[in-house]
Amino acid sequence: MVQFVYNPPSFNDVSSLTPGWHPAFLLDIEDIETPLHFKSHEKYPRSRRWRLAVWETDLLIDQQVTPERQSALSSSAFAPAYTRNDGQHVQAAKAYKWTEALLGRQIVPGEVIDLSAMLPLACRVEVERKNEYANITAISRYPELASKLTPGLRQYLAEFLGTFGDQTNQAPRYQSPPVAQAPTPPVQSGMQSWGTPAPRTPTSPASPAAPNTPRW
Repeated sequence: MVQFVYNPPSFNDVSSLTPGWHPAFLLDIEDIETPLHFKSHEKYPRSRRWRLAVWETDLLIDQQVTPERQSALSSSAFAPAYTRNDGQHVQAAKAYKWTEALLGRQIVPGEVIDLSAMLPLACRVEVERKNEYANITAISRYPELASKLTPGLRQYLAEFLGTFGDQTNQAPRYQSPPVAQAPTPPVQSGMQSWGTPAPRTPTSPASPAAPNTPRW
């Protein structure tokens, strides 16, 4: 009997994150077409996918534990909260709230915000469990985490970002790049280098040394 199985595409790793706040780096905000089955598709045909590297705790970053690939979706709307003429309160757009949270301040009207110049951006994400996946419900700034963004981690996160959305490609293991070793200078004849015996030149037998006379 023929059997059919449909596996819907997933943009996030199966998660082991616990509910609550976790350290993360925002890697990219991708402009995508809003999925057709979303109710907001007609009003907002374009959406933003926020892609992040997320750890359970800060300590795991120091231990070079591979993070989880997680993402969250927001519409293309970018407006603050306001009250309509009929008195109904309209909440701020998710992208607007998250951007203010990452900046740690209010956005000035007419201000152009370029988060791409700040990426990868240290932050924290709030997680709720949804079956075997993590659902990111909020983002906030976390400047203390920026000290962990070493050149090695920055290079790794660039490679890590390239694996998002590829279900056949496992996230690369986090490890610091090897430290380049300076080349060992060639040993010249007759010179002694550390840990390297000096080459010997065959010589005729030496004459007996006189008493108290040092020999080379």
